[in-house]
Amino acid sequence: MQNNDFIRISYLAKIKETNSEFDKSENAPVIVGSGYTIRGLEEALKEMNVGEKKIIEIPPEKAFGSRNHTLIKLIAITEFRRHGTKPVPGMFVEADNLRGRVLSVSSGRVRVDFNHPLAGKTLMYDLEIKNRIEKTEDKVKAIIEIYTRVKDKVNVKIIDKDVEIEVPPLINSLFKKKIADDVMKFLSLDKIKFVEIFEKPKPVEEKRETQ
Repeated sequence: MQNNDFIRISYLAKIKETNSEFDKSENAPVIVGSGYTIRGLEEALKEMNVGEKKIIEIPPEKAFGSRNHTLIKLIAITEFRRHGTKPVPGMFVEADNLRGRVLSVSSGRVRVDFNHPLAGKTLMYDLEIKNRIEKTEDKVKAIIEIYTRVKDKVNVKIIDKDVEIEVPPLINSLFKKKIADDVMKFLSLDKIKFVEIFEKPKPVEEKRETQ
């Protein structure tokens, strides 16, 4: 594979130390070299061909990094009470644009780990490249799927350098901006127009009781 190739992959991902599965996907779209996947996975993909299967081991420095003990913080429980939250061990919280997990609660203080849950872990991927995405319209759909997981009810029309994308309603405007930026970056298109389609619900047919 080369940088900016659009492909679909299937994988089963586990933590090596515990052999526990943490992720799985079938036919997931990926843009090679885009930086949207962990470095170890990117490097493996560049050494593979379409249809190839491989089991790879990814060390922490090429995955989610080593554990940083400075990211384990003690926070006064009053900070949680101010937001109407009762902290308990295992709870996930957000503070200063970081997401952390509560480790313990005692003596009016809450110990929170803001490391990524997979930091310090060696990862194992059972990986396969399923196919290459060739058509520009399908590449646009792949970008939409990367950000929104939406696969159905998406139509793409391309005329010259302009793109019109029909999507289901209520897709986050921030995602639309990221989709548009990537379409222009990776596909050299100039203008992206989003059209939201609202459909009237179909009437539910009443079931007739039979005697």
